[in-house]
Amino acid sequence: MNIQNLLIGTAIGDAFGAGVEFQDRDWIRAKVDFSCFINARKSIQVPPSQKALFTQNYRAWDYTDDTEMTIGVFKALVSKVTFSEDLLLQKWEEEYKKGVQEKGFGRNGHGSMSWYYSGEKTIEEIRHFQKNRPNPGNAPAMRAVPIGLIPAPLINAYAAINAKATHPNINAILASQCIARAAEFSLIKQGNLQKIIPYCLQTVPLNEEYHSYLKAVDLLPAYPNLTEKDLALLCGAQPIQAPYFLAGIKGLPSDSKYTTGCVLYLLKQASTPFDALQKSVYLGGDVDSVASITTGILAGSMGLGSLPNFMLESVEGLDYLKEIGAQFSSHLPYS
Repeated sequence: MNIQNLLIGTAIGDAFGAGVEFQDRDWIRAKVDFSCFINARKSIQVPPSQKALFTQNYRAWDYTDDTEMTIGVFKALVSKVTFSEDLLLQKWEEEYKKGVQEKGFGRNGHGSMSWYYSGEKTIEEIRHFQKNRPNPGNAPAMRAVPIGLIPAPLINAYAAINAKATHPNINAILASQCIARAAEFSLIKQGNLQKIIPYCLQTVPLNEEYHSYLKAVDLLPAYPNLTEKDLALLCGAQPIQAPYFLAGIKGLPSDSKYTTGCVLYLLKQASTPFDALQKSVYLGGDVDSVASITTGILAGSMGLGSLPNFMLESVEGLDYLKEIGAQFSSHLPYS
């Protein structure tokens, strides 16, 4: 396991995916061949009044809140301060403000956390907003990988804290726990990834909704053989239907459960980090989160050799990512 490679893979999956996120699956498969970066954010099908949410303060190859918050979790874990919701909020805000200081503006993304950073809502109001949603956002999942690297008895509790910091919703909590356990299985246990879903079924206290969904995902055919019906099982109703986002396109919505299912399925299916990136992006929809998790985990275990040089040379913050990776590695085994 190499933490520097994990973080670089996370940032590459995040940054490349961000260029084409919330595009229709069919459009992506026709237009994206992974030979160059594509910035299609101006084409995201939202009302004109919402366009700036996706284009303002965005530059090609910038990583987004996925990587930023993952770094915050790493920093919280090595801080020697008791792991808590307040500590996570502190570290996430520090990373956000670092971006503001360096760029002159806050990093694109953040979903409901943007309300907190802007002062529009308190963290209590954001938690209340997320608590009873049937489709909580996927932020807890996208930042949960570092928690899989700590001692096994702590993983579920820490993953729950990660979710409750912003999304105190059972489906968000289970997503955080599943992704953390997937990271543990892949990077610490070095398990056979064909068995990654049974491992999550065994180690996470799933509710019936999650248990049934992941059991069904585990039975899906190989990626090239997925039918439209299979993709609807994996990603939810296709095209995406409100209140899931982005309604009207084919792909993965911004949802904790479906993000988790896609990550676990793709970790079973992908042969290399680059293959994981390609398969993630070709799902369509909210692809940067899935790509960041899958590319990061496999880069952590397999290295960066499969990823094209232009990606390794272009991604934001390469030296910083190496620094954070080295800092966390020096604390392993974590205690």
